Amino acid sequence: MIDRKELQKKAEELITRYQIPSVSITYYQNGCYETVNAGYKDVEKQIPADADTLYSIGSCTKSFTAAAIAVLCDKGLIRLEDPVVTVLPEFGMYDSYAGSHLTIRDMLCHRCGLPRHELAWYPRLSQYNEKQMIDMLRFLKPNEPFRYKMQYQNMMYTLAGFVISRASGTTWEKFVQENLIDPLDMGPISYDAPQLETFEGRARGYRFFEDGDIPGNRQVPYCPLYTMCPAGSISMTSTQLAKWDALFLNKGKANGKQIISEEMCTQMFSPQMLLSDPIAAPLQGYLDMCSYGLGFFVENYRGTKVVQHGGHIDGFIADQCFVPDKDFACSVLTNSENPYGARVIRYLLLDEALGLEPVDWIGNFLSFHNDMKQKQAEALTSRDAVKSQSGEYPCPAPLSAICGSYADNGYGDITIREEENGLALELGTLTLHGFHCRSQYFLFTEEHVLPGVQLEAEAEIDREGNVTAFLAAMEPTTKEKIRFIRK
Repeated sequence: MIDRKELQKKAEELITRYQIPSVSITYYQNGCYETVNAGYKDVEKQIPADADTLYSIGSCTKSFTAAAIAVLCDKGLIRLEDPVVTVLPEFGMYDSYAGSHLTIRDMLCHRCGLPRHELAWYPRLSQYNEKQMIDMLRFLKPNEPFRYKMQYQNMMYTLAGFVISRASGTTWEKFVQENLIDPLDMGPISYDAPQLETFEGRARGYRFFEDGDIPGNRQVPYCPLYTMCPAGSISMTSTQLAKWDALFLNKGKANGKQIISEEMCTQMFSPQMLLSDPIAAPLQGYLDMCSYGLGFFVENYRGTKVVQHGGHIDGFIADQCFVPDKDFACSVLTNSENPYGARVIRYLLLDEALGLEPVDWIGNFLSFHNDMKQKQAEALTSRDAVKSQSGEYPCPAPLSAICGSYADNGYGDITIREEENGLALELGTLTLHGFHCRSQYFLFTEEHVLPGVQLEAEAEIDREGNVTAFLAAMEPTTKEKIRFIRK
């Protein structure tokens, strides 16, 4: 059994050592729910978090979208093996074979061949409607063969939302509400940032900033996802999320109703694609057989099958987990972007629930995170480090000649402008700052959305000296840069 008082101490230790404003934890065991809260949901007003505090759950939303697809399958309106084009005839992909053969199952288990391509949509969330999102997918290049590798993909879950809307004849939000939230008696939840603003009990989201005289957490605006909502927009309490996970322990049944068929529940947390990504250092020896089902990760944790998913959206990190063979579920919600805080509590809870030898997960992941940040900082190329090289190999064109507007069919428009000591690249709501490195090459950074990342870029210059295009390494998993053509 989990010691609630000890968990309260661990929660308070976490928010102190990880500099997290607040955490809300709910665990389900032996048919009962217990909730532990620590810290402030609103730092500025010093309002403590409580059991009714709503947090954005980010990509934990994907389990709701996958479950909505499962309900549509139960209703006989679609099948997992249906090609997406049977529901969305206008859909296509850069790889035409993948576009015509991509099934609903492929879409939900991240095996379409595309990497994340996050910068194609994240800075332009308010600009893209359903048609524009679907059109964009025709121009984004894959980096792996179709069905070859699991690559986590937000746009595929946005596409799943379009499938739900088209097949059901209603919106994604309304379908989820009527077929999942209402039957579970979960109470009010939020489907996007503007709605979250109406909840008095909402948590404020925070990001830790290293810059300035006093490093610390600063409030960041809620992030509206618009058409991307099915990939990560839901906000709820930790109790509501734990109640959702307990549904799967009960094989889709709650309140005397079969909300999702047992068959489809089993599909959702059965491995569909093995993961080839390396296991994080603190978990080596504890975790193996990592895979993805439909809206859930499935893994072997210290000899036990565990089903889980994390979520990240501006100002929040969430974690959900359940253990099918042990009748245990837990949810951990934080109003912080620390990548490991919520996950650490999951492992502490699992060790307690499974009766395992305890591990100092708080200390282990803190050391790992600090080492990782130091290595990232050391790997960055500073302006001073390339100063002599920049002078010896100057840019073939003046910076003023590079400035202007450029476009790519997948990533949209960018604007290059000159700023003090370099160039600025404007991509929707995102501004990257760059400095000259050598010849036509530049390095761009953005310290808040892309911390510890440098994007290499280059001006394409013809033999007459005209700048014809600007290429930028927008997708980190491929060497090929995105080529923006001068307008």
